[in-house]
Amino acid sequence: MALDNNDMQQLISLLQKLVNNNSDDGGDDEPVVKKTRKPRSKKTGASTPPKKKFINKFNDMPEMNMFKEDVAIDKKLQKGPPTPRNRPFSFVKVQCRVCGKSDEVPETLVEATDRYKCNKCATGAG
Repeated sequence: MALDNNDMQQLISLLQKLVNNNSDDGGDDEPVVKKTRKPRSKKTGASTPPKKKFINKFNDMPEMNMFKEDVAIDKKLQKGPPTPRNRPFSFVKVQCRVCGKSDEVPETLVEATDRYKCNKCATGAG
């Protein structure tokens, strides 16, 4: 689809008119200002209804008082006081494989004495 000379002349004249109209306005001297968005305001429609006060219905149910009488039975069936679970532990002398610092740590915290890393070396790179 090629343009002949007549079409080309019409196109050139249209473009020249556009250029002349733009130069007559003198709008090139003013800086271009970008429009900014206005912050959206909150909707002023119907407000939400106030929340109702929460009523705990469990206090009125029979399940609330179901096991109160079991306390007396538990005291009768109890054989003795629970035993404390404080087992003694032993310390192991270990040496850090990175910096060579020697420590005494609980035996349960060390997998193998030759693989121990102190806290400073464990948190750093390496």
